[in-house]
Amino acid sequence: MHLTELPHILHRSAPPGRWYTRFLPSQDHGQQPLAVAALAGTVAAAAYAAEMYVDKAVTGSDFDDIQLVESAIRGRMARVPVLGMSIHLANGAALAVIYDQLVRPRLRGPAWVRGLTFGLMFLAAVWPLTPLVDRLHPLIRRGEMPRLARPTPFAQNVARHLVFGLVVGLVCPGRKPR
Repeated sequence: MHLTELPHILHRSAPPGRWYTRFLPSQDHGQQPLAVAALAGTVAAAAYAAEMYVDKAVTGSDFDDIQLVESAIRGRMARVPVLGMSIHLANGAALAVIYDQLVRPRLRGPAWVRGLTFGLMFLAAVWPLTPLVDRLHPLIRRGEMPRLARPTPFAQNVARHLVFGLVVGLVCPGRKPR
């Protein structure tokens, strides 16, 4: 037995209808187990955060997605945004599961291209909400955080979502259906 055969052996041995079978790979569309996809998303969200700190240094723009989330909840920025990072990592995990279960099987091309496409699709879906964030976020309204709907934060978000998508695509490439 090879290690790659383990999910298939587990799936065949699991009684049908059991709650835990949803964590095992699908037998028809090549999806990963949900836990694998979620882990891929967590890794990709960490890579996104690392890229964020690099692009902040390169561009001189202080736009920080993790502080944006943290301060939206707490009403102030944190020296170490543990809450913001936790939410960011959980969001990455959830997005990777959506990618693996719904989006990846419908995209064509190599895994890295599918991942990049997903990262840009997600950004295209949420970016139109940035004027609303600028208007409603308490720290942006008070001038304590930079406005989001500007060219530099947009460029930063393109780079960040490309990194996220690339990592998700490479870490969660799917498996070939049997």
